[in-house]
Amino acid sequence: MGSQGNTGPEERAEAAARDLADRGLAVTARAVRETASVRMTVAATVARAWRDAEAEDSKLTVPEAPADVTARFAAIWADAYRAAAATITPERDRLATEVAELHGEAEALTAEVVMAEEERDAARTAAGDAEARATRAQRGEQEEKTRTEIAQAAAKEANAERDRLSAQVDNLISRIPKLED
Repeated sequence: MGSQGNTGPEERAEAAARDLADRGLAVTARAVRETASVRMTVAATVARAWRDAEAEDSKLTVPEAPADVTARFAAIWADAYRAAAATITPERDRLATEVAELHGEAEALTAEVVMAEEERDAARTAAGDAEARATRAQRGEQEEKTRTEIAQAAAKEANAERDRLSAQVDNLISRIPKLED
């Protein structure tokens, strides 16, 4: 308890026992001692007195509350409930609106993420296609280069053969005596 400075140990122990009982906890010497910070002898005496008083009270039958008391309690409860509802309803409605807005934002962000993922996948596919086209173009270029080299080599060989044959024809022509007409 917070106000232990001005009260004696017995008063603190009795207040602790009352507090334990109000909270529905067992009133034991140990619980009283820990709650009130008193000696075990004081706590045991108060706990025993509390249990004895409870035993006396349990012999007493408590009648049901009269109808007018029950009606007053119901009216007080209804007023308290309405006051609490009036206090809490605007905040609850504001929070519900905020939650709905946040859900909307989350859905919009999810849609943006889906679109970004689709764009990323499309870009990856396009990059893969472009890379495949570039590879095919490089292969085609290499094949064309090889064909060009083969054609150049064949042309060189053909030129060499032509030159050889031309030289041979010239040689043969030079051996033929000139016919005089």
